[in-house]
Amino acid sequence: MPPGLSNGEIPKMRDARDSFRPPMTRSARVPILTWHAMGVSGNDYATNDHVAFARDLEAIHAAGLRIVSLRRIADALIAGRLDKLEGCVGLSIDDGADLDFHDVPQPAWGPQRGMLRVLADFRARHGADAQPDLHLTSFAVVSPQARAHLDRTCMAGCGWWNDDWWPAAEATGLMSIENHSWDHNHESLETSATTAAPGTFAITSETEAEVEIGAAARWLRQRRQRGGAVLFAYPYDDVSEFLSTSWLPRHGPAGEILAAYAGDSAPVVRESSRWRIPRYGFGRDWKSESGLLDVLRDAGVAARPRGRIFRMLAAAKGRLRAAGVRRARTWSDHLRTWEVSDARVLAGDLFRRSFGQDVPDYPRHFVLVYSPESGPGSTTPEVVAYCHQRAFEEVYLEGGMCADAGAYRRMPRWLFEQARARPAHRIRRHRQGTPDGVLAARTARGGEAAPDRARRFHRRLLAIFPREPRAATRPSRRGSWPSTRAPRPRRQDRGPGP
Repeated sequence: MPPGLSNGEIPKMRDARDSFRPPMTRSARVPILTWHAMGVSGNDYATNDHVAFARDLEAIHAAGLRIVSLRRIADALIAGRLDKLEGCVGLSIDDGADLDFHDVPQPAWGPQRGMLRVLADFRARHGADAQPDLHLTSFAVVSPQARAHLDRTCMAGCGWWNDDWWPAAEATGLMSIENHSWDHNHESLETSATTAAPGTFAITSETEAEVEIGAAARWLRQRRQRGGAVLFAYPYDDVSEFLSTSWLPRHGPAGEILAAYAGDSAPVVRESSRWRIPRYGFGRDWKSESGLLDVLRDAGVAARPRGRIFRMLAAAKGRLRAAGVRRARTWSDHLRTWEVSDARVLAGDLFRRSFGQDVPDYPRHFVLVYSPESGPGSTTPEVVAYCHQRAFEEVYLEGGMCADAGAYRRMPRWLFEQARARPAHRIRRHRQGTPDGVLAARTARGGEAAPDRARRFHRRLLAIFPREPRAATRPSRRGSWPSTRAPRPRRQDRGPGP
């Protein structure tokens, strides 16, 4: 009889499965990282969210982490399957300005690569296999009136906070547009949908919550042209207890609001509330590439080993996803006209080369930005043309048009063929009082779509600097081979004035 047992006592047999039972592991920890596309006060990592975002993507990939969408993180948290996302990270940006999607000419610091294009550049460098679930969530201020006002008070006042790009962003499969409240309750707004103190989101009213979150979600679905559940991010990362513990749990699911995101500077864990999912923020929680690695280390996230079969399936999934969202390229994706408040930095060198003097201090300036295709070459956007306007009685007079002939000749040939496809109308005057003013060559903001504005501007510039063929194949009308020099500007375009 074994020692320690009394007569008649049966020894307890150990379950054989216990010897194969793995040790208890802690819950997965999934960090969510946030940037702001309007955060541009320089051109280095610490002062430019676009530069930081591009480098952080490389750091995340080099660390062996897998990027997944915020929707997938919310689904896993609600279903209790967060462990499936071990070694994953989510990406988000706030406010939903045009810089989320477009390459925008920042007056003080030059053209900035749009956040979505930064994501596309990463995929072009590494291939779809590297991050098959690559995705970025943009939380946008929904109200058009609030965005128009904030554009004047918080940005350049040139109409850079629109929603016409939302469906195109959704169609890429790399970005989703989600709810950042109706009007953000910004301190510069004259009126707001809430009575909470400006600059906060301490909502305590059912009616105000319905407008700021519920009605905003319904409007957002229509404008982004995708139904289904909506994600919400608290403005200022200011979490109201009324919203997170009362209103959202009661009304969120019925209104197809899946989850809400805050700024609690912590990873998502099994115990996190779906109505207060934490996020880290660039500038607040890290300000350098080494700082990001410290954040990821402190969050306890580690790359999860992946087997060969998993990698093969993930690679196939990435290729299928990339092929499914591939669409025909169009010139309007790469040439866009922007009005800027100050063109000295953006077009100063170009203007001096063309006219021998500085850009004049006129009230309106327009630049044409070329956005290169994502690929192995340079993807830095550049200003390729400029003009200005000034008011004269009831019309705007245009002048000072100049273009970078070398930049034009480096552009792909297919772009020129598309831009020449439609005849251009040559109208040099436009009456004042139109929506938000006038652009070059009969282009009123709000009167024509942005591609039409850019097409007209581009075609007029082609008349000044036509693209020369790379290899001469036939003589010109005068019997000589085409010259590599740009033709002399026309009479109306010789001087900087109108």
